[in-house]
Amino acid sequence: MKNNYHIVIVGAGIVGLISAALLGKSAYNNKYHIHVIDAEDQPNHKDDKEVSLRVSALSRGSIDILERLGVWQEIKEKRAYPYENIQVWDASDVSDGMSAIDFKAMEFGLSELGFIVENNLIKTKLLNLINTLDISMHYGSKITSVNRSQERNDIEIQFSDKQSIYADLLIGADGTNSFTRELFNIPLERHDYAQSAFVVHVETEKNHMDTAWQRFLPEGPIALLPLGINKASIVWTTTSEQIAINSKLNDKELSSLLSNCTDYVLGELKVISKQANFDLKYQHAKSYIDKNFVLVGDAAHNIHPLAGQGLNLGIADAECLIDTLDKALYKNEYIGDIISLRPYERERKQANWTMLNFVDILNKLFSIHSKLAESFRNFGMRLFNKSHYLKSRAIKTALGINF
Repeated sequence: MKNNYHIVIVGAGIVGLISAALLGKSAYNNKYHIHVIDAEDQPNHKDDKEVSLRVSALSRGSIDILERLGVWQEIKEKRAYPYENIQVWDASDVSDGMSAIDFKAMEFGLSELGFIVENNLIKTKLLNLINTLDISMHYGSKITSVNRSQERNDIEIQFSDKQSIYADLLIGADGTNSFTRELFNIPLERHDYAQSAFVVHVETEKNHMDTAWQRFLPEGPIALLPLGINKASIVWTTTSEQIAINSKLNDKELSSLLSNCTDYVLGELKVISKQANFDLKYQHAKSYIDKNFVLVGDAAHNIHPLAGQGLNLGIADAECLIDTLDKALYKNEYIGDIISLRPYERERKQANWTMLNFVDILNKLFSIHSKLAESFRNFGMRLFNKSHYLKSRAIKTALGINF
């Protein structure tokens, strides 16, 4: 068994940084030499700025991991917005109609179902932690090639500045368009949704009551995520044609459109930020591992945003991977061997596949335009809402917890 293992994490997003932090605080941290590589500049979150557009819904399971790392309390105190309830309804009904589905934290003995948090804030607090650990950060650096030597058990990673590192394990946390995944020729199962996500922040006339609201329109769902008193983040899954229309509207016109699309559930809305959009696609790597290589987060899977599970799945990947590596060392196994990485792939690939396909089917079901489909959906939603067992199972899966 080796005494020292070099691990290179490509991608300093939230999942990459959590992977590094978990390694740095692992029981075997004295055996790990950890490098984090990212092609972008280091992020910086300033508390006096407005809430940034890129926010995520953190589930209880993800928060537990951030608490274990010792960064959650700081994040919560700075700027994190709880949601205690989730209200979902179809455009053919009203928000409090017979077919509307509601999840209430108190039903399950919880104080909240999760928090809406800015991505940059999470990254900044993770970086503050990493700066106290024995971890090397390399910003503005790109991988150019990976070479496997016949004489060595590890791999040589070449960088754009001509430097190189011999690594026992390369962790690909470099997002949807993962370059590391391409380097290792990992194939994908994928399809485009012919939808894009439109994001903007609004001021709300009515109190959102710490509730995440989501209305299913024929072109896709529109969600209102709480951002403090009478403010919300809108994530609207719609067509590229609609997004093109949105971009040409002034703030007053856009505010009126958004108020109507959300069925005035929070009254009149007022746009208070810039807008952004990004294309949506289903994507799942056919393999998560290779010799000396493993994928985590969006590099391994891309999920439709309607359930807000993308980041939570990636954080669960990171936790499972580091636990797998620690167990491999405990059993005197080499962390770069496929057999050592297999338990991670087996656990996370199945869990991610289940969530990806459940959300994919849900999106397709709500995209069918017919009276029969509406009736079928409304009937199914009424049955679901009356079943504490089904709702409990759904919440356990979404929050990543048991209770």
